[in-house]
Amino acid sequence: MPTAIRSPRVRLAVGVLTAVAVGSLASGGGVSAAPPAPREISGDHHSSAVAGLATQALAAYDAYRASANTTRLIRYIGRRNAAADAVAGEFGLDPLTVRESWVSAGHQHQVAVLAALAQLGVSYVSNSSEPGVAFDCSGLTAYAWGRAGVALYRQSGVQLSDAASRDPDSAVAGDIVGYPGHVMMYLGVGDAIVHAANPEADVELSTLQDRGYDWGDPTG
Repeated sequence: MPTAIRSPRVRLAVGVLTAVAVGSLASGGGVSAAPPAPREISGDHHSSAVAGLATQALAAYDAYRASANTTRLIRYIGRRNAAADAVAGEFGLDPLTVRESWVSAGHQHQVAVLAALAQLGVSYVSNSSEPGVAFDCSGLTAYAWGRAGVALYRQSGVQLSDAASRDPDSAVAGDIVGYPGHVMMYLGVGDAIVHAANPEADVELSTLQDRGYDWGDPTG
C-alpha cells in the first residue's frame, strides 16, 4: 500500500462481552463528480466475499429485529464480525480494530455499512439507486441509510449539508464523507471507505485521498 493508513479512530476499547452488551442495546440524485483514481488497497476493491458476508449479516439482523432473542442476536453479531474481518483482510487492517469500530458505532450505523458493502461490484450508473443493479454515489448512500431506516435526499451535497457535522476524529463507521459532487461512506478505521466511484470502478472499497472533506452523521 503506497501510503500508510492513519491510526484507527476508535472511541472505546471493548472486549467480547462488551461487544455483546452494546449489540443488545443498540437497536432524485445529482450526477457525481468523478473522484480521483483510488489508492491501491491490499485486497480486492470489489470483494465478492465481503459482499456475501455483509448480505448474510443483514439477513441475520432482520431476523433478530423480527423476533428479538439472544440466539438471533448472537448469530447477527457473529456474521457482522465475519464481515468486519473480511473488510480488514482486504485493507490489511487489524480485524479486532474493525470489529470494535463497528460495535462502537451502534446498530443503525452497522446496518448502513453492511447495506453498502453488500453492493460491492454493482455497476455505477448516474442517477441510479437500485440494489443489485446500479448506483451513483448518492444513490448508494441513500440506499444504505434507507436500509437502516434513515431517509436521505438523493443528492450528495444535500446529504452532507443535512447531516450532523463530524470530523475525522469524531466520525464513526457508517458516517458519510465527501466533497462537492461526491459522497462516500466511512468504514470506521483509518482512511477506509466504500463508494460508488465512477463507471470504470463501480461500487468499490477504497481509501480517502489527500484533500479536504466534509464529514456528517445522517442520524444527526
